[in-house]
Amino acid sequence: MGIDYIDIGVNLLDEAFKKDLHEVLDRAFNANIDILINTSSSIEEAHQSLELTKKYPSKIYTTAGVHPHNASIASDQLKEELIEVLQNDCMIAIGECGLDYCRNFSPVEKQLSVFKTHLEVAKETGLPLFLHQRDAHEDFINCLNEIFNEPIKGVAHCFTGNAEQMKTYLDMGLYIGITGWICDERRNQELIRAVKQLPLNRVLIETDSPYLIPRSLKKSRRNEPMHLPIVAMKLADEMNIEASRLVNHARENSMELFGLSG
Repeated sequence: MGIDYIDIGVNLLDEAFKKDLHEVLDRAFNANIDILINTSSSIEEAHQSLELTKKYPSKIYTTAGVHPHNASIASDQLKEELIEVLQNDCMIAIGECGLDYCRNFSPVEKQLSVFKTHLEVAKETGLPLFLHQRDAHEDFINCLNEIFNEPIKGVAHCFTGNAEQMKTYLDMGLYIGITGWICDERRNQELIRAVKQLPLNRVLIETDSPYLIPRSLKKSRRNEPMHLPIVAMKLADEMNIEASRLVNHARENSMELFGLSG
Protein backbone atom coordinates (compact mmCIF):
# COMPACT_ATOMS: atom_id res chain seq x y z
CA MET A 1 0.00 0.00 0.00
CA GLY A 2 1.42 3.39 -1.01
CA ILE A 3 1.73 6.58 0.96
CA ASP A 4 -1.37 8.75 1.01
CA TYR A 5 -0.75 12.39 0.09
CA ILE A 6 -2.72 15.55 0.78
CA ASP A 7 -2.46 18.27 -1.86
CA ILE A 8 -3.30 21.41 0.09
CA GLY A 9 -3.53 23.71 -2.94
CA VAL A 10 -5.23 22.95 -6.25
CA ASN A 11 -7.30 25.06 -8.64
CA LEU A 12 -9.80 22.53 -9.95
CA LEU A 13 -12.18 25.14 -11.35
CA ASP A 14 -9.52 26.57 -13.62
CA GLU A 15 -10.35 26.64 -17.32
CA ALA A 16 -7.47 24.21 -17.94
CA PHE A 17 -9.45 21.44 -16.21
CA LYS A 18 -12.84 22.22 -17.71
CA LYS A 19 -12.87 19.44 -20.31
CA ASP A 20 -11.47 16.53 -18.28
CA LEU A 21 -11.71 17.31 -14.57
CA HIS A 22 -13.04 13.88 -13.62
CA GLU A 23 -10.18 12.17 -15.44
CA VAL A 24 -7.72 14.50 -13.70
CA LEU A 25 -9.19 13.51 -10.35
CA ASP A 26 -9.12 9.83 -11.20
CA ARG A 27 -5.42 10.11 -12.01
CA ALA A 28 -4.82 11.93 -8.73
CA PHE A 29 -6.62 9.32 -6.65
CA ASN A 30 -4.78 6.53 -8.48
CA ALA A 31 -1.50 8.27 -7.57
CA ASN A 32 -2.48 8.09 -3.88
CA ILE A 33 -3.44 11.74 -3.64
CA ASP A 34 -6.02 10.97 -1.00
CA ILE A 35 -7.32 14.47 -0.25
CA LEU A 36 -7.31 17.69 -2.28
CA ILE A 37 -8.05 21.20 -1.03
CA ASN A 38 -9.49 23.34 -3.77
CA THR A 39 -8.65 27.03 -3.71
CA SER A 40 -11.33 29.65 -4.24
CA SER A 41 -10.43 33.02 -5.72
CA SER A 42 -13.84 34.71 -5.42
CA ILE A 43 -17.10 34.29 -3.52
CA GLU A 44 -18.77 32.99 -6.68
CA GLU A 45 -16.03 30.40 -7.11
CA ALA A 46 -16.37 29.39 -3.46
CA HIS A 47 -20.00 28.43 -4.09
CA GLN A 48 -19.01 26.51 -7.23
CA SER A 49 -16.27 24.75 -5.31
CA LEU A 50 -18.74 23.77 -2.62
CA GLU A 51 -20.80 21.93 -5.25
CA LEU A 52 -17.67 20.06 -6.31
CA THR A 53 -17.01 18.89 -2.77
CA LYS A 54 -20.47 17.31 -2.68
CA LYS A 55 -19.52 15.06 -5.59
CA TYR A 56 -16.35 13.87 -3.84
CA PRO A 57 -17.12 13.72 -0.10
CA SER A 58 -14.08 13.28 2.16
CA LYS A 59 -11.87 13.60 -0.92
CA ILE A 60 -12.20 17.26 -1.87
CA TYR A 61 -12.44 20.18 0.54
CA THR A 62 -12.35 23.86 -0.26
CA THR A 63 -11.45 27.35 0.85
CA ALA A 64 -13.50 30.54 0.61
CA GLY A 65 -11.94 33.86 -0.21
CA VAL A 66 -11.03 36.54 -2.71
CA HIS A 67 -7.62 36.40 -4.39
CA PRO A 68 -5.77 39.75 -4.36
CA HIS A 69 -6.00 39.81 -8.17
CA ASN A 70 -9.80 39.94 -7.73
CA ALA A 71 -9.89 42.40 -4.84
CA SER A 72 -11.31 45.16 -7.04
CA ILE A 73 -14.49 43.15 -7.64
CA ALA A 74 -15.07 42.22 -3.99
CA SER A 75 -18.37 43.58 -2.71
CA ASP A 76 -18.90 45.89 0.25
CA GLN A 77 -20.62 42.93 1.94
CA LEU A 78 -17.56 40.69 1.67
CA LYS A 79 -17.35 39.98 5.39
CA GLU A 80 -20.97 38.82 5.53
CA GLU A 81 -20.56 36.79 2.33
CA LEU A 82 -17.52 35.01 3.72
CA ILE A 83 -19.14 34.21 7.04
CA GLU A 84 -22.20 32.80 5.27
CA VAL A 85 -20.39 30.47 2.88
CA LEU A 86 -17.96 29.32 5.59
CA GLN A 87 -20.84 27.75 7.50
CA ASN A 88 -20.50 24.66 5.30
CA ASP A 89 -18.46 21.81 6.77
CA CYS A 90 -16.40 21.34 3.59
CA MET A 91 -15.18 24.95 3.85
CA ILE A 92 -12.02 24.45 5.87
CA ALA A 93 -9.98 27.63 5.33
CA ILE A 94 -10.19 31.32 4.44
CA GLY A 95 -8.49 32.33 1.21
CA GLU A 96 -6.80 32.46 -1.09
CA CYS A 97 -6.22 35.90 0.34
CA GLY A 98 -3.30 38.26 0.69
CA LEU A 99 -1.35 40.81 -1.32
CA ASP A 100 0.16 40.67 -4.81
CA TYR A 101 2.15 43.69 -5.93
CA CYS A 102 3.83 41.87 -8.82
CA ARG A 103 1.13 42.72 -11.34
CA ASN A 104 -1.29 44.85 -9.34
CA PHE A 105 -4.40 43.56 -11.08
CA SER A 106 -6.26 45.32 -8.27
CA PRO A 107 -5.29 48.68 -6.69
CA VAL A 108 -3.07 48.36 -3.64
CA GLU A 109 -5.50 50.12 -1.30
CA LYS A 110 -8.29 47.77 -2.34
CA GLN A 111 -6.03 44.76 -1.85
CA LEU A 112 -5.17 45.94 1.65
CA SER A 113 -8.79 46.52 2.59
CA VAL A 114 -9.97 43.13 1.26
CA PHE A 115 -7.06 41.30 2.90
CA LYS A 116 -7.83 42.82 6.30
CA THR A 117 -11.45 41.73 5.94
CA HIS A 118 -10.31 38.13 5.50
CA LEU A 119 -8.05 38.44 8.54
CA GLU A 120 -10.91 39.78 10.65
CA VAL A 121 -13.12 36.85 9.62
CA ALA A 122 -10.33 34.41 10.45
CA LYS A 123 -9.90 35.95 13.88
CA GLU A 124 -13.64 35.76 14.54
CA THR A 125 -14.20 32.22 13.23
CA GLY A 126 -10.92 30.56 14.21
CA LEU A 127 -10.56 29.07 10.73
CA PRO A 128 -7.07 28.83 9.20
CA LEU A 129 -5.86 31.27 6.55
CA PHE A 130 -4.70 30.26 3.07
CA LEU A 131 -2.28 33.10 2.37
CA HIS A 132 -0.84 34.58 -0.82
CA GLN A 133 2.03 37.05 -0.92
CA ARG A 134 4.07 38.24 -3.87
CA ASP A 135 6.38 41.26 -3.84
CA ALA A 136 4.47 42.62 -0.84
CA HIS A 137 6.27 41.13 2.17
CA GLU A 138 6.42 44.23 4.37
CA ASP A 139 2.76 45.24 3.93
CA PHE A 140 1.73 41.60 4.28
CA ILE A 141 3.47 41.26 7.65
CA ASN A 142 2.11 44.62 8.82
CA CYS A 143 -1.46 43.54 8.04
CA LEU A 144 -1.06 40.29 9.95
CA ASN A 145 0.44 42.07 12.94
CA GLU A 146 -2.32 44.67 12.91
CA ILE A 147 -5.05 42.03 13.31
CA PHE A 148 -3.31 39.30 15.32
CA ASN A 149 -1.34 39.51 18.55
CA GLU A 150 -1.19 35.74 18.94
CA PRO A 151 0.18 32.87 16.79
CA ILE A 152 -1.61 32.81 13.44
CA LYS A 153 -3.37 29.69 12.23
CA GLY A 154 -2.64 29.39 8.51
CA VAL A 155 -0.27 28.55 5.68
CA ALA A 156 1.99 30.67 3.54
CA HIS A 157 0.75 29.10 0.31
CA CYS A 158 3.23 28.54 -2.52
CA PHE A 159 6.15 29.90 -0.54
CA THR A 160 8.96 31.03 -2.86
CA GLY A 161 10.85 33.38 -0.55
CA ASN A 162 14.15 33.31 1.28
CA ALA A 163 15.23 31.94 4.66
CA GLU A 164 14.67 35.25 6.46
CA GLN A 165 11.10 35.56 5.17
CA MET A 166 10.40 31.95 6.06
CA LYS A 167 11.64 32.49 9.62
CA THR A 168 9.32 35.49 9.96
CA TYR A 169 6.34 33.36 8.91
CA LEU A 170 7.34 30.49 11.18
CA ASP A 171 7.74 32.86 14.14
CA MET A 172 4.19 34.07 13.49
CA GLY A 173 2.91 30.49 13.74
CA LEU A 174 2.36 29.82 10.03
CA TYR A 175 2.93 26.60 8.11
CA ILE A 176 4.89 26.71 4.85
CA GLY A 177 3.43 25.39 1.58
CA ILE A 178 5.95 24.12 -0.98
CA THR A 179 5.08 23.67 -4.68
CA GLY A 180 6.81 22.66 -7.89
CA TRP A 181 8.71 25.95 -7.73
CA ILE A 182 11.34 23.99 -5.83
CA CYS A 183 11.91 21.89 -8.97
CA ASP A 184 12.79 24.92 -11.12
CA GLU A 185 16.56 25.32 -11.14
CA ARG A 186 16.21 28.71 -12.88
CA ARG A 187 14.74 30.37 -9.79
CA ASN A 188 14.75 27.98 -6.81
CA GLN A 189 18.11 28.82 -5.21
CA GLU A 190 16.78 31.01 -2.38
CA LEU A 191 13.98 28.55 -1.70
CA ILE A 192 16.36 25.60 -1.52
CA ARG A 193 18.48 27.42 1.04
CA ALA A 194 15.34 28.23 3.04
CA VAL A 195 13.84 24.72 3.16
CA LYS A 196 17.00 23.34 4.71
CA GLN A 197 15.83 25.20 7.84
CA LEU A 198 12.16 24.23 7.53
CA PRO A 199 10.93 22.24 10.57
CA LEU A 200 9.11 19.02 9.71
CA ASN A 201 6.17 20.00 11.90
CA ARG A 202 5.49 23.05 9.69
CA VAL A 203 5.85 21.67 6.17
CA LEU A 204 2.93 21.28 3.75
CA ILE A 205 3.05 20.22 0.09
CA GLU A 206 0.94 21.33 -2.84
CA THR A 207 0.86 21.42 -6.63
CA ASP A 208 -1.02 24.70 -7.20
CA SER A 209 -2.13 22.89 -10.36
CA PRO A 210 -2.68 23.60 -13.19
CA TYR A 211 0.22 26.01 -12.49
CA LEU A 212 3.86 25.45 -11.50
CA ILE A 213 4.43 22.13 -13.23
CA PRO A 214 7.74 20.55 -12.14
CA ARG A 215 10.41 21.34 -14.71
CA SER A 216 11.27 17.66 -15.13
CA LEU A 217 7.92 17.18 -16.89
CA LYS A 218 8.97 19.05 -20.00
CA LYS A 219 6.49 17.38 -22.33
CA SER A 220 3.47 18.70 -20.46
CA ARG A 221 2.34 22.30 -20.01
CA ARG A 222 -0.43 21.63 -17.50
CA ASN A 223 0.27 20.60 -13.95
CA GLU A 224 -2.01 18.07 -12.24
CA PRO A 225 -2.45 16.91 -8.63
CA MET A 226 -1.00 13.51 -9.58
CA HIS A 227 2.42 15.19 -9.82
CA LEU A 228 2.56 15.95 -6.09
CA PRO A 229 4.98 13.06 -5.40
CA ILE A 230 7.55 14.79 -7.63
CA VAL A 231 7.38 17.88 -5.42
CA ALA A 232 7.66 15.73 -2.31
CA MET A 233 10.70 13.83 -3.60
CA LYS A 234 12.57 17.00 -4.55
CA LEU A 235 11.75 18.69 -1.24
CA ALA A 236 12.79 15.61 0.74
CA ASP A 237 16.07 15.52 -1.15
CA GLU A 238 16.80 19.16 -0.34
CA MET A 239 15.82 18.62 3.33
CA ASN A 240 18.01 15.48 3.42
CA ILE A 241 15.29 13.15 4.68
CA GLU A 242 13.40 10.17 3.32
CA ALA A 243 10.46 11.09 1.10
CA SER A 244 8.09 8.84 3.06
CA ARG A 245 8.96 10.63 6.28
CA LEU A 246 8.36 14.03 4.70
CA VAL A 247 5.02 12.98 3.22
CA ASN A 248 3.82 11.55 6.53
CA HIS A 249 4.71 14.75 8.35
CA ALA A 250 3.07 16.88 5.66
CA ARG A 251 -0.07 14.78 5.93
CA GLU A 252 -0.19 15.05 9.72
CA ASN A 253 0.40 18.81 9.50
CA SER A 254 -2.38 19.20 6.93
CA MET A 255 -4.83 17.30 9.08
CA GLU A 256 -3.89 19.32 12.14
CA LEU A 257 -4.11 22.73 10.46
CA PHE A 258 -7.32 22.14 8.51
CA GLY A 259 -9.09 19.95 11.06
CA LEU A 260 -9.28 16.92 8.78
CA SER A 261 -9.81 13.35 9.92
CA GLY A 262 -9.04 9.95 8.47
